[in-house]
Order: sequence, then structure tokens, then C-alpha cells
Amino acid sequence: MSNSAAYQWSYVDVEAERRRELRAQLAQEITRSRDLRGQAKALRRVHRTARVDVHVVSVASQADSGELAAALESARRVNERAEAELRRVAAGIWSVPAQDDRPAARRADAKPVATTARPSAQEERVAQVRAAKLVEAEALLERDGPGCEPDDLPLLARRLEALRNANSVESARTLFADLGVLVERSRRRRRGAARTAALRALLLDRLEDAGPDDRRRLAAAVSEAPDPAHLAREVEWAVARADTVRYRSAVADTLMHVLRERDYAVGDDFTDLLAGDGSVVVPFGAAAEASGEAAVPEGYGLRVMLAEDRLTTALVRAPEVGTQDGGTTADPGAETDSRVQRWFCEDQLPSLEDAIREQGVDLDRTSALPPGVRRTAVAPDAPWPETARAHDDHDASGDRGARDRTQNRRPRKKPRTARPAYGQERQREH
Repeated sequence: MSNSAAYQWSYVDVEAERRRELRAQLAQEITRSRDLRGQAKALRRVHRTARVDVHVVSVASQADSGELAAALESARRVNERAEAELRRVAAGIWSVPAQDDRPAARRADAKPVATTARPSAQEERVAQVRAAKLVEAEALLERDGPGCEPDDLPLLARRLEALRNANSVESARTLFADLGVLVERSRRRRRGAARTAALRALLLDRLEDAGPDDRRRLAAAVSEAPDPAHLAREVEWAVARADTVRYRSAVADTLMHVLRERDYAVGDDFTDLLAGDGSVVVPFGAAAEASGEAAVPEGYGLRVMLAEDRLTTALVRAPEVGTQDGGTTADPGAETDSRVQRWFCEDQLPSLEDAIREQGVDLDRTSALPPGVRRTAVAPDAPWPETARAHDDHDASGDRGARDRTQNRRPRKKPRTARPAYGQERQREH
């Protein structure tokens, strides 16, 4: 074991990641619902069709994964029903009325008319081609019409009517070809618009997890951009920055609880200081007292350093360390130093690592310094934090003193409170 160790850490809030995934899928379905609602309104406006209601599902912003999953399933059912109903309505719109396009003189039930001339071969050919193209046009619009832009439906209806009245083979073929081109262009525009709307909805939903400044700035840019695809990477970076802050705070909170449960002298400001400054010194406090008589003198502790993806722990001591006779010394001696290092490495560090991992923080040790290799360093940069007993006496006297950069005071023993849920912890801006 080691009296100092470094780790790569990673933290995943499973519930938060599940919520994020479900929110993204729900945003896509809501965009789809709005698109179907627009199509239903356009069909009713242009063709006087029966009303097709498309409900847009909504859910509270703080909904948990169970609520989001239920909302997603509901939105999918709504959209599937709406699409089926719209296909049925569209089929009725584009159906060509049954009619006999043969010239009147060729019909079996036609009455002789003295003034009617026998149709020419050319007229028969026109009627045949027109009827065939109308059948093809009906099939085309029934299949692809629902995927067209709603605003293009009146134009498609006019082209279909013109095809019904075509008076030449060339005109019938040209009108049908034009109709096919119009349908394909309309479908491409709608697919592009749908992709853009879906991407916009996805990015705006992702920005809910970004920091306040990034969220305001990028939400405006995403909303205003004709195509926000170029902003996708910047959105991901913004969310990653916020995740780093959130997860670092969650890891700091985990470390606080683990150390406090083992009676280290952890102050109330531990999480804020570790997540903000990245370094906190924690006296062993009552944990040292429980180690046995004179095993760990007063003045030793643990320095915890937390970076974006790296955790480092190291034994440190105060400039003055307690002695067995109740005094202090600037040099506790190599034997005392070695004894404290072995105690920490053998009795403390393994259980600390296990407890931290049990709380969902993955630790991968990257380096370690065995006990006895070098003397314990004096804690840098700040006055040594007071021990638990000193803090209790200090609070009782009413003279709290200046706040220390590492820790201000040891709280009295109280029940451990539950960790805050994902998204509810205090966000810190860098």
C-alpha cells in the first residue's frame, strides 16, 4: 500500500444518463407529433378532410426516468395512430373517381347519336394514355403524398386536375412527369425540414444540461440558425463542461461522506472547497484516536486533491505535531512518521478506496508511494486545520475565528443526510 496515491476517476450517474437518453428520444417524438399536426391541419384546410387530432405529449422538466419512459411510449402510440389515420385520409383525397375514359361511341351502353362522329385513333390513344397516367398519379400520391410539404398540397391537387383534363398524349405524359418531380422535391424539402427540426429539438434538450451561460448563449443560436448542425459540437462541449462540474461536485460529496463516516475531521465546507480549489487538508481527528494509544499523534492528516479526472491522496502533517507528554514538536521523528504511514496504508486506504467505489466512483490507481520511502511532508499553503475536539471547544467559546482556506470547523456529530439527486446539486461556474 501507499502513503500517497494517484487515481484516474470517472463517475456516471446512471439515472441521469437514462433520463438524458429518454429526454432526447421524447424530443424527437414531440417534433414528429407537431409535424403530423401541421399535416393534418393542411389537409383539412385544403381538402376539407375529416379532423385528425394529434396530441402532443408533455412531461414535467424534473420527471424521473419512469415518467419519461411512460411519456415516450404514449407519444409513440399517438404518432403511430395519427400516421395511420392521415394515410387513410390521404388515400381518399387522391383517389381518382372511377370513370370510363373511352369515347362515347365505343361504350356498350352508348345510344346512337346521329351527329356524333366516330372517334379517331388519336383520340382513343389520348384517352388510354390519360387513364393510365391517372392511375399512376393516384398510386404516386397515395404512397408519397403524406410525405410532402403541407403547403405544396394545393399545387399537387391542381396538377392532378390538369392531368384529368389533358387533351394530348404528350400533355398527359408531361403533366404526370411534372407531378412526379414536384412530389419528390416536396418530399425532400419536408425530410430536410424534419431533420432540421429534430436536430434543433435535440440540441435544445441537450442544452438543458449545460451551464447557465452556455445554455442562454447557445439556445438562442440554435433557435435562430436555419440549420443548427454546425452548433452540435459546441453544444456537446458545453454539456461536457457542465458534466465535469456536476460530477466533480458529486465525487467531492462522496469523498466527504466516506471520510466523515470514518471519523475524519471533515468540515461542512469540504465539498465546496474541494470542487472549487481542488485541494483540502483533513486531519485524522477521531479516526487517529481510535488507532490505539500514541499510534497516530495529533497533527497528522490527509491531503485530498481533486482535478477534472484525477484524484490524489497524500499523508501530510502540521508544522507542529503532538508528543506523548502533551507537548508539540516540529520533527516527530522517522519512527513516528513510519508508524503513521503504515497505519494509514494498512488500516485506512484500502477501506477508503472500497467505500468510494461502492458509491459509484470508479477509481483506477495510476501511481503509489509505499510507506517509509520518504518523510511525511508538511501541509502546504495554509494553516493546519483544527482537530474535532478543538473545534468543539472553539464553538462552545463562541469565538469561531477566521475561516481557514482548507477547512473552517468540524461539525458536531449528526445523522448523515441523503445525497442530492442528479441535477439538484448546486452548480458551480468556472
